[in-house]
Amino acid sequence: MKTIYRKSGLFILLLCMWSFTTSAQITSALLQQFISENKYSNNAGIKKFYVLLNYKTAWIQKENAGNRAILLSTLKLSGASGLRETDYQFNYIESFRNGTVRLQNIYDSLEAEVRMTDAAIHFYNDLVQGNTKPALGYNGLNYIPDCYNIPDLLATYISKNELQLLISSLSPPLPEIVALANKIKLFYPVMCDSNFREVIIVSNKVTGSNEALVTKLYQLGIIDTANKNLPDSTLKQKVKEAQRQFSLLADGVLRSTIIQELNIPLAARLKQLSLSINYYRWLFCLTQNQPVIVVNIPATYLKVYQNTKVVLEMRVIVGKRSTPTPTLASRVDEVVLYPYWHVPSSIAIKELLPAIKRNPGYIDEGNYQVLNMAGKIMDPYAINWHALSRSYFPYLIRQSTGCDNALGLLKLNFYSPFGVYLHDTPNKTLFRLNKRYFSHGCMRMEKPMEMGRLVLKNNHIAIDTLEQKGCLRNQSPITVQVDEHIPVIVWYNPAGVDSTGRVLFYEDVYAKFDQ
Repeated sequence: MKTIYRKSGLFILLLCMWSFTTSAQITSALLQQFISENKYSNNAGIKKFYVLLNYKTAWIQKENAGNRAILLSTLKLSGASGLRETDYQFNYIESFRNGTVRLQNIYDSLEAEVRMTDAAIHFYNDLVQGNTKPALGYNGLNYIPDCYNIPDLLATYISKNELQLLISSLSPPLPEIVALANKIKLFYPVMCDSNFREVIIVSNKVTGSNEALVTKLYQLGIIDTANKNLPDSTLKQKVKEAQRQFSLLADGVLRSTIIQELNIPLAARLKQLSLSINYYRWLFCLTQNQPVIVVNIPATYLKVYQNTKVVLEMRVIVGKRSTPTPTLASRVDEVVLYPYWHVPSSIAIKELLPAIKRNPGYIDEGNYQVLNMAGKIMDPYAINWHALSRSYFPYLIRQSTGCDNALGLLKLNFYSPFGVYLHDTPNKTLFRLNKRYFSHGCMRMEKPMEMGRLVLKNNHIAIDTLEQKGCLRNQSPITVQVDEHIPVIVWYNPAGVDSTGRVLFYEDVYAKFDQ
């Protein structure tokens, strides 16, 4: 390090300036030179921060001691905020404060100064914009959170000597972020307790004698005491609450399904919460000044966010384990009223062809049409169906409009390489189930008309007319272009929050939580 600065002529600059300028001016010049000659992960943010401070130090000098203490105490909140201490040079900063690492010269001091700034910008960025981006199979948005300018805010609060107030001003107020943060704050001290141990529930008795049950309910924050003398009636109510958190039948019976969920280690639950809160932090900026449709696959649920509010929510049906719904980010292009269902070739060959071979009348019964590769409608009774197979199927099958159309009365189109979309369905009974994994990958909406009105806000009369007419057989599809290309996020988020503010943990249907 010294060699670099001797070669750069900084020692000469220092000696020259010492005769003509103040110590503060020298430090400013050295700091400016140091930043220009060294590269950090957030070099642009660091430079902007010091420009705003006129290249004054923020951390290393005696008058900065308060800032150092506040920064260190803030970084200690990393784990309880769903973040990682190790990402923010915590040990280095703590050793500097404790005096176990001593600054030998001006270069050590400058490095310590800039490293602390780098850690502070990194931490506050992660706190408001997340430390993890959702894993998306297709990202058509290329969205990067940018609604907070952390270098500016950090410099402002330090200049006003109010750094301790910065963290409280930076919590994005999405309801999920607030609820998940509170849940993490319940889990974290429990796990940090020296007496903490993971427990396994074996007994299905809902009594105080089932010590493992009592301990686990306490660890999960469902009861506020580990006292095994709780009344059985109280324990039963708390088991019901646990069942609600895992989207199970809330009857207070300790059957295998709830025991399996309760026996997942608390460390794994904390990991799920941390991943989830960072997903929502990432989402927050996108929801500013526009609606955003978010489908959470393991929750089988859809929410539309705008600013800090959920403006529409509903149950959805998503893909089976064998035909999973893909994760993606895109924008709604159009709404199709009275859509055809163009049957994917895999479904046509695997599921429809055997039924048609047994009875060609299946085509008419299901309101299907057979098209050749030129798009001409064919007479299904003139086709030798028994000559067709997986390797030879020169036709397209589509289902015409009507009350039995698989897409119902409406679908939302958005580009992705997967050919999936959001749509209505004639089969409403499946929405009553807690586990809704039945589709071939597309997403069926519980409230398609409400979604149509939201997307076509300046043309909602089209939806009103659609509802009045209802399902019409063999009606030609009507495509309506949207005025606003609303973002659609389909993600795989392990935890969430219901409309009452209850934190929910979701079943890992596609076995992705550990990836």
